[in-house]
Amino acid sequence: MTILISLLRNIETFEHIRAALSAAREYERELSVKPADAGSRGGSAAAIVL
Repeated sequence: MTILISLLRNIETFEHIRAALSAAREYERELSVKPADAGSRGGSAAAIVL
């Protein structure tokens, strides 16, 4: 039974890591996309919604 609980905890930890990596990739994607109006102001912007 202890082994099963340990495995379940590890699965939960891996899921959190996977979710964090996915969020980091999405954040990088947001930073690399230039807004349509960036040329008019000469800058770039990124929005993050949590």
